[in-house]
Amino acid sequence: MIKVEIELLKACYGDCIFLTVSNDNKEFIIMIDSGTSLTYIRRGRYGRTENGPLKTKLNQLKAEGKAIDLLVITHVDDDHIGGALEWFKDQIPTADFVKQIWMNDDVEVTITKGLDNTSSQAASLKKILEENELSSVNQIIKGKIYPFEWGRILVLAPTAEKHNKISEDIGNELNNAVNDRYNENIKDLLEEKYDYGKCSKENDASMAFLLQTNDGENCLLLGDANIDIVMDSLKHTDGIILPLKCRWVKLSHHGSKNNFSPELLEMIEAENYIISTNGLKFGHPDKEVIAYLVDKTNAKLWFNYRERAERMFTQQDKQNYPVEERIKFFD
Repeated sequence: MIKVEIELLKACYGDCIFLTVSNDNKEFIIMIDSGTSLTYIRRGRYGRTENGPLKTKLNQLKAEGKAIDLLVITHVDDDHIGGALEWFKDQIPTADFVKQIWMNDDVEVTITKGLDNTSSQAASLKKILEENELSSVNQIIKGKIYPFEWGRILVLAPTAEKHNKISEDIGNELNNAVNDRYNENIKDLLEEKYDYGKCSKENDASMAFLLQTNDGENCLLLGDANIDIVMDSLKHTDGIILPLKCRWVKLSHHGSKNNFSPELLEMIEAENYIISTNGLKFGHPDKEVIAYLVDKTNAKLWFNYRERAERMFTQQDKQNYPVEERIKFFD
């Protein structure tokens, strides 16, 4: 029997996900994104440097004699690439510890603004990989299929023409950062016409993929991908039968309304949805998305920050829906 386990690190407003695929007493470990720089190392009390959850996890893997079989950088936003930059500047991993890297890095960028700039971060990580002769696989684009002993990964996004787009200033691209409607009731939100905005350039470039095991388990991992591209792939990829039964679905862009469509819920039947964010910088997840998940599905909603979930539902929501039974946490 093949088993997939998911661990969601506390990555501030970003993503840092570990999947372990167990097959015949062998483990295949996939790390997806690395959160912000604070996910790797941060300042603690009295200004002392302390390990973040990513560095703690990496040390644990080393102590257990384990390795990362596949490291995926879905795109170059700082909340997905920042932790890897800190890690690689602190300690370059050996090829035995990080066996394969996926990163769409075929861009040439002149560093002019420092590492807080998304373009600079992409260029810096690319430079680190090249200087240390760490190979990476690019052209990870829609339609590609990668077989493994335990199953396969089907790439759903980005498209070939979007895969190397990057943003010069991600802060200017996010137009729903202050959208906080948590004090509104789910049923009231559902009466509105759902209207999602334009996906930003860097999110157009985000990888999204479907992990399928030989036992038939599906895990949909959407990065920050454009939901229209994802849904088109689900409709037109050989081997995908709709509605697709998924054990896990990691929501695109931390549950942003700009990266979700109610139509997705007609295409998949998920047991669990993952929301990865503390919400402090950009206000994710948007309650409009959560409203559809609560009302239109019976799935459990998994958060990596307890306080984000606990302030999301009104008393009326709790009377109308069994939300407290369906909210779960990666502690």
